[in-house]
Amino acid sequence: MITLKKPEFKDYVDIYHKRFQPEVVYWADDEDPQLTMEEYAESRMESQDDGSVFERIIMLDDTPIGTITARDLIRKTGQCTLGIVIADPQYWGHGYGTIALREFLGLLTRQGIQIVVLDTYASNKRAQRCFRRLGFEKHRVYFASVPGRFVVQMINRVNRWQKHIAHTTPMR
Repeated sequence: MITLKKPEFKDYVDIYHKRFQPEVVYWADDEDPQLTMEEYAESRMESQDDGSVFERIIMLDDTPIGTITARDLIRKTGQCTLGIVIADPQYWGHGYGTIALREFLGLLTRQGIQIVVLDTYASNKRAQRCFRRLGFEKHRVYFASVPGRFVVQMINRVNRWQKHIAHTTPMR
């Protein structure tokens, strides 16, 4: 069963090594961490504490399998940028990201967020399929020079999720 939970230091420690495997890093557009496992976990917790991100750990039963994050929060306009990473390739393609994202969109709506923007690689058809199922629409395609790949930017106006809030399970 997929649930979302408020992050604890231990969760970041648990996913650290899988999160930075080369295949995951490639699709998540991250660099290999220059931080130790403890520094990584501390920095993630600090970003929660200072309000620069709103993040949840994606749990499969009692196992943390990834993170889902809203950053660049602009409360005045109700907008944020979304990031989601399933940290272990063995969990890819099972619909876990779709379930987690559906729940997270409900949480964002309750936080007053109305517009969610995300970027994904043009070649990441699996992720785009997930995002389209949840109401994201392609906004533009551009070439990102840093990773050297084409990127699809997608947008979701989450106010349409208002009707789903009553049907979502409260998060831990």
